[in-house]
Amino acid sequence: MVDLKFISYSCFLVFPQFFNQFRHMENLSIHHLAMFMPEEIYMISGENNLWTEAGKKAIPYKENSSSPSPIEEDTSEETVSIEFDGGFEKGVMIIYRGSSLTQDLQELLFKILQAVGCSLKDVALVSSQILEASATDAITSMNPCKIIVFGTVRNDIMSYHKSNYEIENEDGTEYLFADDLKIISENKELKKSLWNELQVLFNITKKHK
Repeated sequence: MVDLKFISYSCFLVFPQFFNQFRHMENLSIHHLAMFMPEEIYMISGENNLWTEAGKKAIPYKENSSSPSPIEEDTSEETVSIEFDGGFEKGVMIIYRGSSLTQDLQELLFKILQAVGCSLKDVALVSSQILEASATDAITSMNPCKIIVFGTVRNDIMSYHKSNYEIENEDGTEYLFADDLKIISENKELKKSLWNELQVLFNITKKHK
């Protein structure tokens, strides 16, 4: 009968590179270990170690109990924001049509703000281009008390529009829709209509002569 111990031991001597290839593997079976260990190997019940016939401790036996770490979901709430010019100190939002205002329209708008006791630090000046690229609830997240819209914009805010130069109150926010600033700048009657409603919106008392 062929001596398996002798063969396995001889393999160990003749092919040491074969042994080196596997010497770092921890999860080998007893059958595999017998191929390059000269002594009998025993598994003691209740212990996770292998022992040789001579009582020497062999390669530790470990069960592969590792499991992938669970992927943590990002539960942080995404902050809804909108870009604007101004300080928004009085909670007044002004929306104008286009990406920017020309110099003459800026001057007209600042005169309007000055007439109602406001300046750029008191308002949030938003272009329709920025508004249309923002989240649908970007306006409500800022919680403005007054919103003035010059011109038509592609946004849900237009659902509150019934007619120009009439103040609408929805959920505690006052809305005033008007024509585009350029159109107003060229029409004296529209300037009067706007001014009349702005006096109501900002509680301005008319001075009697």
